[in-house]
Amino acid sequence: MTAAPHSETQIAPPPWKLHGDGLVLLYRFSSRFLQTQGFATPEMGRFLGGLGAIMLVDYQDSGVGPYRELLFIPGRFELAGKKAHSISKIYVSTQASLASGRANWGIPKERADFQRTFEGDTQHWRVSSGERDIFRVSYTPGRVAFRVWTWPFFAPLLQHLDSQTFVTRITGHGVCKLARIDDLHVDPEYFPDVAGIQPIGVVRASRFRITFPVPRLV
Repeated sequence: MTAAPHSETQIAPPPWKLHGDGLVLLYRFSSRFLQTQGFATPEMGRFLGGLGAIMLVDYQDSGVGPYRELLFIPGRFELAGKKAHSISKIYVSTQASLASGRANWGIPKERADFQRTFEGDTQHWRVSSGERDIFRVSYTPGRVAFRVWTWPFFAPLLQHLDSQTFVTRITGHGVCKLARIDDLHVDPEYFPDVAGIQPIGVVRASRFRITFPVPRLV
């Protein structure tokens, strides 16, 4: 899927203060998984492993207003002498988020359509491009809540895009609950196929607030 042009969209500069809720699936991906999936490139640097994740986020407010996103973090990378997590695949619901995310922090955002519905305690997400489903998930959160700081666990963020390398130290906090995945579907042409992999943890995050500051270019 090719990212839409963003040069004509006005950029909303950092810092951004965002709040919302979402779902985090935690994994430990292997180098072999990344090689077979093809969703990490040599330009990202040397893959170090560690904690990876898939995130679905519903931002009620941001530097460009409300939007939704689906992202894939393989783990930690080493690039330009820095070691940090990187986002290698990400879809967002608005062109404003796409353009500003790429320009401000080097995040390789692409456009997709998002649908979120509720059925009792169970939540359903559908991320699509035209008639094609990129990612679908249904999950049910648990009852016990706990607080988390430095959301979303992956700071700093190291991104390389358009010949620039960005280091961003994200900060934040939120309330989380463990969750159960009821159904998961992935189109492997558009997103890493984790349907057959058991996550090491599933967290439903709510009432979180995070800050994306001005990045450092290295």
